[in-house]
Amino acid sequence: MRGLTFFGSWRDDRVMAIRAKTARPGNYAEEARTYDLTRGASPTIVRLVSKFLGPQPGRSVVDVAGGTGNYAQVFQARGFEVVVVDAEPAMVARSVPKIGPGRQVVGEASALPFGDDAIDAALMIHAVHLLRDQSSALREVRRVVRGGPLVLVDPVRENVETFVQEYFGLHPAAAGRPSRSDVERLLLASGFRRVEHERVLYSDTADGSLYALHVNALHLAGPAYLRNTTFWYQLDPETRRRGLEALAAALRSGELAGRVKEHFAAAVERGHETAFAAWP
Repeated sequence: MRGLTFFGSWRDDRVMAIRAKTARPGNYAEEARTYDLTRGASPTIVRLVSKFLGPQPGRSVVDVAGGTGNYAQVFQARGFEVVVVDAEPAMVARSVPKIGPGRQVVGEASALPFGDDAIDAALMIHAVHLLRDQSSALREVRRVVRGGPLVLVDPVRENVETFVQEYFGLHPAAAGRPSRSDVERLLLASGFRRVEHERVLYSDTADGSLYALHVNALHLAGPAYLRNTTFWYQLDPETRRRGLEALAAALRSGELAGRVKEHFAAAVERGHETAFAAWP
C-alpha cells in the first residue's frame, strides 16, 4: 500500500498475528463462517461516513475492528487506500477477496502496527462498545491518524433502545451505554481537538447489526440474521430457542411489525445510533 509501512499483514495467504489477550463478547471465529450472508455495508452508514471523510481519493484509511472488510471494500472502491485491522484472523481472512491481499492486519485496536501520524483517517464502526479499554484504543487511533477524521459509529444512551432482548427474557442495556457527551469527552481526552456528531437513522438492514435489524420485523425474527450478532453469542441454547419461538409468534400475530413501526418512529427523534467524527 502506497505510503504505509506496517507489520503483521496478510500476504500470500500467511498471517503474522498480534494475538488478543483480552476476552471479547461473541465468538467471531465461529461468526466469520456466516457473517457475510447477512452483514454488509449499510448505505445509511456509508452516506454518513462519506460526508465526514470528504471527497479526497488517494488518502489512507485504517478500518479498526473492520471484520470481513465490508466497509473497507466500499471506501476502497471510492478511491481510498484502506487497510483492515481486526483481532480475529478468521474475520480478517474474509476481507482478502474483497480488497486484495496485503491490506490486512490481525491485531488489537490498542496496539496498532503503524507509525505516528502514518494514516490519514480512520473508521471504527460498531467497535467501541466491544472494547474493554476504550480509552487506550482511542488514544492509539489518535496516535496514528494524521489529519483525520476518525469516524466512529456506535449506539449511545440517547439513542432509541433495542427491544428484541425482551423476547429472550432479557432487559435492553441502554442504561449501560455511554452518553453522547461521554463519547465526546473520551475523544477529546484521547487527543482529538474537534468532535462532531450526527444521529444514525437506518433505512435498510444491509449492515445486519442488532440496531439495523430493528427496522424489519422479518429479519429481526430470523435466526440467520440474529446468529451474526454479538448478542446471539451471549445466549445459551435454551434461551435462544425460547426467544426464537416468542419472536416467531409475535411475527405471526403482527405484534412484531407493530413494535418495529413504533421503534422507528422513536428513532426518527432519537436515532438508532450516533456517528461521531473527530479531528486532531
